[in-house]
Amino acid sequence: MNDLVPTLRQVVEAEGLNPDKLVVAIEASDRRNIRVPDKHSVPVHDGNKMVRWQAPALGELFRGSRTPPSDMDHYPEEYTPHFFFIENQVLSVCESIGDRTDQEMEEIYSMLRRRPDGRSLGALHDFLWQVSALLLGTQVLSAAEFEALIGALERSTRKWALRPVSRYYASYLHQSFDPPPG
Repeated sequence: MNDLVPTLRQVVEAEGLNPDKLVVAIEASDRRNIRVPDKHSVPVHDGNKMVRWQAPALGELFRGSRTPPSDMDHYPEEYTPHFFFIENQVLSVCESIGDRTDQEMEEIYSMLRRRPDGRSLGALHDFLWQVSALLLGTQVLSAAEFEALIGALERSTRKWALRPVSRYYASYLHQSFDPPPG
């Protein structure tokens, strides 16, 4: 809990949330769509309780000046929890509204990398902005580390995109994270 930004720490302590289990709750409609009324109002959930955290701009959440490793595309061990955090939340979206296309995910990751606080590309982009905000609110990451992390995810989706419209990245995540049947 020592790595929480002050505003998130206040919410976690005041509401009694488990800081080790925080994720972004998905608000889904009955028509397999997600909705994000205000991307800065992040629905933080710890498995038992959901509260709202008023997140600042992503640029305000960068901490430190560490340089990322040059082999970020190989998911360096110290960054594995960050990749897992983001991609596990992507799987939650896939469970709620169906697998997203490689092209859609590449565009969202690209925008988050190039312009973290840029214009919205829609509800899924806003949701992943919230996931990024929670990651940055719970972990000390510099702007360069965040850019490298998201860049690796962007390149990963591009690697899996084999057709004009494909869903290989989501399939890869299912194979990597989902428990085997039975």
